[in-house]
Amino acid sequence: MKKCFLAFIFVFILLLTAGCTKTVEETVQITWYMPGDDVELYNRMKGILAIEEATGVDVVFECPPSNSEDAFKMMVASGKLPDVIMWTYSAGIDRMYEDGAVLDLTELIAQYAPNLTKIYTERPELRKEVETSDGRLYYFPSINPMQTVEEICRKSYQGFIVRDDWLNRLGLESPQTIDEWYAVLTAFKTGDPNGNGYQDEIPFDGQSLSYFAPAFGVLSTFCIKTDGTVAFGPMEQEYKAWLETMNKWYVEGLLGSNCLIHSSSWMNENIVNNLTGAFLGLDNAWRVYLPEMEQNVPGASLAAVPWPVNNQTGVRYTPREEMAGHMASTVTVITSSCKNPEVAVKLIDYMYSEEGSNLLTWGVEGESWEWVDGKKQLTELALSPDPEKGWLNLYNYAIGHSSFPKYDGETVVLASYPEDQLIAEKTWAEASAALIYPPYISMSVEDKAFCDGVMDDVDIYITEMVLKFITGEEPLSNYDAFVAQLDRMGVNQALEIYRKAYESYMAQ
Repeated sequence: MKKCFLAFIFVFILLLTAGCTKTVEETVQITWYMPGDDVELYNRMKGILAIEEATGVDVVFECPPSNSEDAFKMMVASGKLPDVIMWTYSAGIDRMYEDGAVLDLTELIAQYAPNLTKIYTERPELRKEVETSDGRLYYFPSINPMQTVEEICRKSYQGFIVRDDWLNRLGLESPQTIDEWYAVLTAFKTGDPNGNGYQDEIPFDGQSLSYFAPAFGVLSTFCIKTDGTVAFGPMEQEYKAWLETMNKWYVEGLLGSNCLIHSSSWMNENIVNNLTGAFLGLDNAWRVYLPEMEQNVPGASLAAVPWPVNNQTGVRYTPREEMAGHMASTVTVITSSCKNPEVAVKLIDYMYSEEGSNLLTWGVEGESWEWVDGKKQLTELALSPDPEKGWLNLYNYAIGHSSFPKYDGETVVLASYPEDQLIAEKTWAEASAALIYPPYISMSVEDKAFCDGVMDDVDIYITEMVLKFITGEEPLSNYDAFVAQLDRMGVNQALEIYRKAYESYMAQ
């Protein structure tokens, strides 16, 4: 009996030990390749560490040397792939899928991703943005729900900015139409708004003249015209009308040289030195430019300007492609080298849960954020600077504007913004994205390769000709010859591919 009892104890210990060993083995390591130049930032980020703890997965982040696109391409070409890649879709993710380097996730998501499946079920339009023409899924997107004003604002972080104090000095209102823009810029040119007694003002400056094209009903690329047809903007008469206006502005001295030569440093100097009246800027202009401007000119002020109204439709159209969809340009895929794709899917799916998305954007509840009156609010700790790094302590917990797979509008970013920055985003967000060819429409790898090949040469040609048309070096009477050359370069063939892809998408 004693021997039996000892044998039982021995077996029990073996089973217990085996159980402990199994628990250790269940912690799977997943290598995650992503853009960046501070890989350790993500490997120690507290929100991500909490995700690892919740999922039982050890994520090891990797970044290319010097955040190099070429290093990424060399890694892909070598065939020595990490488990997960988070990278810009346009870098050839579709080709990797076609070549079998990236897994088809359709069944894996259905089996192991309940959070993402729930999102796609409740909002089928989101799945439509990411699936192939035959209904397959092969990447995880970073999704902005775009259901609140704040979420929509996060997609609208760039637009026209004007010197508000100049407007006030001249008794002018913020321009709302192209005609009003002309009147304001002319007044900036002739009215001495900087008050130095010289006509040295630059009414409008910067590489953004094409952002006025929507007011004429087209974009400077493939677009959806106001009549609902797919077109290539530079071949349309509305584009010619835009060129005529830009030429008029140039001849009358309303445009700075940076509209043509695109020197960002020179443009910045003109802005802070009280020379530029209006420009295209990011929502951080009030932090980047205004402090120095105020030192040079006490009372200097900036104001966001809405996108100009189209005279034909009475609608404001945004040229910002981000506003046309819910997905970020960076996507996440699981490679064919991943030995535990089910584990990788479960890990990523957790990021789409409310808890996971909060950890990726707001950080750890009770430390970097808390609930206040039913809304998430950053803590004093999160908004204080890290004494060693200089950035906000928030970024030791999470980076809300990163493109991790998640379901979040990145509104945490707004929580640290000054009021002017919030007003700017809201101002630019109040516009229609109807002119934008949906960026998420898929086409075959062959069709995409053909279109990309055509557009490589076409884009160079258009850049050269637009410069000549605006400066008058090439008379606009030659516009038809310009369109004919675009046709010879294959644009109409590419346009037909875009039209068929759009029709197929709309029929789904």
